[in-house]
Amino acid sequence: MRQRTEIRQRQKQEFNARFSAAVQILQMPVSELAEEIRATLDSNPLLEEYGTSDSQSTEFGEDLSTTASPTSNADLSQGLDYAAQIAEVQTVRKHLSQQLWTAGLSKARRTIAEAIIDSVDERGYLTESVNDIQQIVALSTTVTQQEITEVLHIVQQFGPPGIAARDLTECLLLQLEISSAPADTIANARRILLECFSELSERKMDQIGVSLEIDVSAVNAAIALIQSLNPYPGNQFGTAAEVIVPDIITRKVGNKWQVELNSLVLPKLRISSHYRNMIDRLENDEGRTYLRKNLSNANTFLDNVNRRHETVLSVAREIVKHQHAFLEVGEAGMQPLKISEIAQSLNLHDSTVSRACSRKYIMTPRGTYELKRLFSVRIPNRFGNDESAQAIKHRIASLVEQEDTNSPLSDQQINEQLLRGGASLSRRTVAKYRAQLGIPAHNIRKRIKINQPKGEVV
Repeated sequence: MRQRTEIRQRQKQEFNARFSAAVQILQMPVSELAEEIRATLDSNPLLEEYGTSDSQSTEFGEDLSTTASPTSNADLSQGLDYAAQIAEVQTVRKHLSQQLWTAGLSKARRTIAEAIIDSVDERGYLTESVNDIQQIVALSTTVTQQEITEVLHIVQQFGPPGIAARDLTECLLLQLEISSAPADTIANARRILLECFSELSERKMDQIGVSLEIDVSAVNAAIALIQSLNPYPGNQFGTAAEVIVPDIITRKVGNKWQVELNSLVLPKLRISSHYRNMIDRLENDEGRTYLRKNLSNANTFLDNVNRRHETVLSVAREIVKHQHAFLEVGEAGMQPLKISEIAQSLNLHDSTVSRACSRKYIMTPRGTYELKRLFSVRIPNRFGNDESAQAIKHRIASLVEQEDTNSPLSDQQINEQLLRGGASLSRRTVAKYRAQLGIPAHNIRKRIKINQPKGEVV
């Protein structure tokens, strides 16, 4: 009985290790995967590199039915030399991982922390919810949301200040926790962020003072402190030499959108027949054991890499099926799309699709985008055709661009125009989208116009 229990435990541990390795491979962007492949080639004699193979590709017709395509990705990638551009850079995730190993966490908590760090984007923000992280970690070990929240708070104490925040407010609040400013100024800054964020974005200083019952000088001191904080703590990493390398390349050929993997930077791998044949010829038991172990590891690694390619390609293919209008006309054509919709279409788990999109980029005729950028919240429209948040943002930008600069549109006026078009959203949402577009509030736009020198075009 005890022996059977030990065998089951060992099998479970081996499965968890294999699963964890597969998840790590899936999460890697193509540049990191290239590094991992080269490192594995150096360490495993059963793997060898060979010449270029045919690419995997898929085409979409106007009816979006799929057909096989023999097109080589060299056709889509002429002149691109990513391999020469990939450099070892200190990214925000590498910086956090280095701190993790000196944090003294248990193995279970370290697993949670690794999942959290993998979900931090280049700006330094956490891109997955606690629930999503729980689903990811739960595939290899049992964990509660409370445990994830506790480990998140630990990671948020790593440097730089404000890291792994879930939104801008939390990012700034984390930085206030270690500020050396006067206590009353810190307290006022916290209240402004928590209670008057909308007024802060619109520079309504007097209204902030009235709402919080503090004088103008205290408001100004608190706002000066807030302005000294870093809204993007991850931007200091990996910006000088880092090159975005797309996993997917797409373009329109005739009436069809062609989608394929970018394999230009990835060495082609196979099992070495020389060493595989040597296994049966070796008389040394230790040598045979060594080669058999490496053969098993090599097969597992190849399976993980191939599954990653298949998953990323199928997810990208499904995204392009939904977002071909965006590829053709831009933001105005962006359709509402959720990760869960792609997962359901492909019969995959939401977390698998999320990992397949995270830090994976698609090169298009309109530019190169992270795959997650092609998802967008659904905004109900009372006329029946729901819109994406990105399309709404495009309309907001267009309204501001066409406004009378002597009398800029307020958020309420913008909202009224959107409502006339059927969009169902609040003034507060309009203000949030406007701020995300980097467009100042109407009173600031008017002030810019007033202060503009004569003859200078706004």
